[in-house]
Amino acid sequence: MMGAKQVKVGLRVRDLQASNDLYLRLGFRQIPNDEQPNLRYLTFGHTWLILSDLHVHEYNRPEDEQAVKAGPLGLGFALALPTRDLDAMYDLWQREGLLVVSEPEDTAWARVFVGQDPDGYEVVFEQFHDTYRP
Repeated sequence: MMGAKQVKVGLRVRDLQASNDLYLRLGFRQIPNDEQPNLRYLTFGHTWLILSDLHVHEYNRPEDEQAVKAGPLGLGFALALPTRDLDAMYDLWQREGLLVVSEPEDTAWARVFVGQDPDGYEVVFEQFHDTYRP
């Protein structure tokens, strides 16, 4: 069964197509899904990202729907993405007019910057060093 052994992360988003397009530009690949128009299935390596329309996709409990729609979306969630070119990701983020939470910096393991997508989800970009730098 397709997708039975992958880690999957689901994000509820305000604008399904805009979020889908952004994550495709970040290097995700889309899995065709004509049967569920309110969902987008994307992959990054072995991890799936499932985008769902905030206003159309069903909720498990009515109180969850009310809380999620009241917002803020993304509070406390971070998606970490490896990249081979941190500067290119940073430039893309700026061109999109998206919030940069922390500017690029060198850490012991990688060059890193943190951005926030249009729905408030933090995206941590990591360009790993060839060797650990204590």
